[in-house]
Amino acid sequence: MIKNIPGSHKIIRAIKAGAGRTGGTEGTKKTGMDPEILECYLEAGRIASSVREHTLNTVEEGGRLLDTAEYAEELTRQMGGEVAFPCNISINEIASHYTPLKGDRKFASGDLVKIDIGVHINGYIADTANTIEVDTNHNRTLIKAAREALDAAINEIREGVNTKYIGKVIENAIKSYNCLPMTDLTGHSMERYIIHSGVNIPNYGSASFGNVLYAGDVVAVEPFTTLGRGSTRRGEVRIYSLVGSKGSKNLSYQKLLSQFNTLPFTTRWTDEPDELDKIKTKLHKYPVLIESGGCPVAQAEHTVIVEDNGCRVITA
Repeated sequence: MIKNIPGSHKIIRAIKAGAGRTGGTEGTKKTGMDPEILECYLEAGRIASSVREHTLNTVEEGGRLLDTAEYAEELTRQMGGEVAFPCNISINEIASHYTPLKGDRKFASGDLVKIDIGVHINGYIADTANTIEVDTNHNRTLIKAAREALDAAINEIREGVNTKYIGKVIENAIKSYNCLPMTDLTGHSMERYIIHSGVNIPNYGSASFGNVLYAGDVVAVEPFTTLGRGSTRRGEVRIYSLVGSKGSKNLSYQKLLSQFNTLPFTTRWTDEPDELDKIKTKLHKYPVLIESGGCPVAQAEHTVIVEDNGCRVITA
């Protein structure tokens, strides 16, 4: 665990200096959201945005993935937030759900690195991600396509829009760069202490599912791009969350519930990883997701709050 991060006091001051730039009654009128809840989301978003950028700046050839993940998680706490899920560092063909463990690999030149950060304030979550390449520039089109698709989607989000339409917008933007979307990865709605709360935002237009968005909905929009098959296969599991009744008398379950509530966690956060074997039926597993053709994947993600005539990006 990193006890103190050099320069973190300057980062924290910058976050606090911007605390009054958004929020207030104008935002609550557009979203219908309780002002105190809105401020929790805005603060989580400000912290997540800063942690994302500072963490991306630490990525360099020879650096340990575990050091980078612990940096992001400790910086989140020093800024006054709580970690909503383990820092994801997914490299090259690994699309998502990879968090490093002790003894993991180091960054190498040419790696396409996706940093995915989750922050919560009192359970209200901000989720954001971006992609960089270590030392080289071979995948710049993938990166640009993901970012442009994210911007295009955000421009269309407002009350009454169906997420299938957002998927079409994302797909069109990605294909304009001669790339493909990852069709089995989606954006998602979030609620208090719930990272995936039921609404999905597809990354392609012909999805069989869709949901109408309403003012006050909080959604993470996250296009993924590739030159591969556009689908995933499952790998090992490093991240879990609790499911089932919170009234369970299982001591292992209650211990984890007191630590993480229903948010995702990783074995490196637990004192006794073997305890998970005792509550297998009460765990939701997040397998590492890998592009099925073995091709690199890029990602860009923001959390937005839906408003009556647009949306507010809280992680910009």
